[in-house]
Amino acid sequence: MLFGERLRFAFYAALGMLLSPALFFVGMLRRNTTHSPSDARILVIPIMTRVGDLVCATPVFRALKMRYPHCRLSVLVAKNVAGIVRHNPRIDEIIVMNNPPFKGFWGRGRFFLFLYRQRFDYSIALANNPFGSLAALWSAAPVRIKTVHKPRTVAEVLSDWLNNVRLEYPDGTFLQAHYMSLLSPLGIAAGEPVKEVFTTEAGEYKAEEFFRAEGIGASDLLVGISVSAGNAVKEWPAERFAALADMLISEKNAKIIFIDAPSNERKIEKTLSAMKNKKNISIATNFILEELPSLMKQLTMFIAVDTGAIYVAHALGVPLVDIIGPVEPNEQPPKDERSVQILPPPRIRPSSFVIARPGAFSARRDAVLSISVSVVYDVAAQLLSKIYGK
Repeated sequence: MLFGERLRFAFYAALGMLLSPALFFVGMLRRNTTHSPSDARILVIPIMTRVGDLVCATPVFRALKMRYPHCRLSVLVAKNVAGIVRHNPRIDEIIVMNNPPFKGFWGRGRFFLFLYRQRFDYSIALANNPFGSLAALWSAAPVRIKTVHKPRTVAEVLSDWLNNVRLEYPDGTFLQAHYMSLLSPLGIAAGEPVKEVFTTEAGEYKAEEFFRAEGIGASDLLVGISVSAGNAVKEWPAERFAALADMLISEKNAKIIFIDAPSNERKIEKTLSAMKNKKNISIATNFILEELPSLMKQLTMFIAVDTGAIYVAHALGVPLVDIIGPVEPNEQPPKDERSVQILPPPRIRPSSFVIARPGAFSARRDAVLSISVSVVYDVAAQLLSKIYGK
């Protein structure tokens, strides 16, 4: 958290604490007029800044609307990831916390005042971040549900009590199942979490034009690869992605699409420079988040380290190979008949977690570097054979 953000948080946290008796009193008054969950105003506060984490929150949106189709669902997100849920029909309102009206010192005050005026009946903070507690407090929602995690930081100790329903998340357990358990106060039984992402008409058109321009047909074995990760410590070496792509082209006659953001084009270039065979290569770096599902749903397979695009692929049902590296495999990464995790050797323990503090940098890099090209190729080939007979 940057210094300016820390200062804003400290100021509005102190102000919120000072006003907490009044905000709690308003919450009590609102409780007397609170709607039943079937037509309630519900605020969900997910992990707001990472694509994969936001996709993993979509089972909550789905469960709420499946059980209570007439409730009003608002979701708080950051601007950089809002696109992946912007066209989600389960969501009635997306609140972008760093949009211009809410930016800056006083903008944060306008943000909290905005939450207060929405008259939410329920707030559900999926993560342990103290910001979720602060947003819940200022919303004056009568029912404030939050994930708690131990060991707690000082900020969590000082703010968790602001929520009147608290459920602890045990490290190393399936996080999306925990998310579903947070809905029990609304009378929603825990069920199988189902991720969702949605396409748009503009995205479909753009993907169609891209495939036409690249000469890619419906019968092609199309493998998407992302060479970057949101956290550089999880990145697999470019030379290994190059060798993997070469093997897929020579052994499977695959067509490769390198999928990434424009900011990662140099990493793609580094990968291409290490490749021997560039005849079946396409690059897709101009698809914004809203358009990405339209591109990815056409893939035969997707391969990447554990990053946001892995979860988009999983939500679309695209077969995938997840180069787990240091990531705790039981917390969030997909694992089913169409999703394969490639783990480091058993001697290397997980050191990267969704909520808990990460391990040493060296341990995380060792986990990534322990995974060889041959292992990834063999797993990919087996998955292709299993699903497509190719």
